[in-house]
Amino acid sequence: MKILFLHGWQSTPGGLKPTYLKGHGHEVLNPALPDDDFDASVRIAQAEFDQGKPDVVVGSSRGGAVAMNIGTSDTPLVLLCPAWKRWGTATTVKPQTTILHSKADETVPFPDSEELVRNSGLPSSGLIEVGTEHRLADEESLGMMLGVVEWTAPKLIGCDFGVPLRAGDQAKKIILIEAVQISAKRYAVRPYGRNARLVRWLAGDRKWPIGRPGWTVPSLADALSTDNTVKTAAFDFPFSIPVSLLKDSGFARALNTRPFMTRRAWAAFVSSRLRLEFANDKANAKLEDMKRFDAWRDKRFWESRATDKATGGSPPLKHMYQNVFAMTLAGVTLLCKLEAFGYTVVLDSLPTPGPRTAFETYPSSIGTRIGFQGSYKTDSVRCLGHAVEYLSNQGISLELDPEVRSFCETYRTGSKHHDPDGADAFLCLVAAIGFQEGMVELCRGNADQATLKEEGAIISPLQVL
Repeated sequence: MKILFLHGWQSTPGGLKPTYLKGHGHEVLNPALPDDDFDASVRIAQAEFDQGKPDVVVGSSRGGAVAMNIGTSDTPLVLLCPAWKRWGTATTVKPQTTILHSKADETVPFPDSEELVRNSGLPSSGLIEVGTEHRLADEESLGMMLGVVEWTAPKLIGCDFGVPLRAGDQAKKIILIEAVQISAKRYAVRPYGRNARLVRWLAGDRKWPIGRPGWTVPSLADALSTDNTVKTAAFDFPFSIPVSLLKDSGFARALNTRPFMTRRAWAAFVSSRLRLEFANDKANAKLEDMKRFDAWRDKRFWESRATDKATGGSPPLKHMYQNVFAMTLAGVTLLCKLEAFGYTVVLDSLPTPGPRTAFETYPSSIGTRIGFQGSYKTDSVRCLGHAVEYLSNQGISLELDPEVRSFCETYRTGSKHHDPDGADAFLCLVAAIGFQEGMVELCRGNADQATLKEEGAIISPLQVL
């Protein structure tokens, strides 16, 4: 990201905070602002903004007042203890503003920021209390500044999916790993944002719902649909069913309807009958609507798509052991909601990464494609190291937070803890990064183009030879 950092009074370019941002991979514009001429500071900052076109503007103390007094259109502002009452004429900020302030600040009173929030009609979440003094130079404050700045960065998602009936079990099974794109070929997995729940779980917090490391299907749908910073999402569940079932009158008749013929018709049928909601907010609440599809649990419908045969994937409607059946139905309902919010669902071709894209992947196939020798299920530590090395060999940097890495290496579910959900999600993230960098391919098997359009294809990184 490109950041315009506006320093405070009696400070200079190259201070601790802009250096911290630069050290985490960001390009930082950091002009010198004269202490004795506020109007000149505003002119210098405006010129730097107009020429540099930053992704976000950060203003510290007097620099926060400068940021409030320049034209920044819809570019987000991050204000650190802004001294707006002492300098400038602006008394409000725009909606895309976040303020960080310490209650122990003896230079700019904390109530000044509370007043600014009220003046501007910002939500209470727009003001974050952090730090122990005005400079916000402690590690917690610096990390919070970095996290807030990166809220606006493009994000990539890897998601290991699973749909137990109960909400509490879903929030153990559906694991998501998020990376921010710092610049071309540079990504970072931080311990905040959506990854914060993984770190909380490692810390021992098990209270429902905040102590769960994962997501319910409804919470995942809500979180991803409304966040425009999510650019690429890779999911581990079947996006469609075989063409043979789409055309099968017996399959359709089992639920008292006509043959679907197309994936779109089948997806609309399923999503109109499966509500992504629970009766209450308790951990034992169930997705009751899943019962409506019980007639499709017949083994006659355990048919594989061409992409499943090519990658060793399970039939989409299989419901023994790992319950792919529930994943497929809830998954396609999730996709329908994401499509309504502008996501492109990849099926039969590889588009140029656009504003918001979702595609299907498969961790076992990813492990094979990146050249990992062995079973990632039993040797997650070595597999994750190999995945990071694979990206590095392609010229892609991935900075992986140690706590998140520990979660991915160790987190498992299932009665015998056989399911490495953390590693699964991380491998899906590797596929998302590969997609963003144009380094993936469709695993289509023997499907012709017409079949592929309806069945879709698992997407995996380009194979290492």
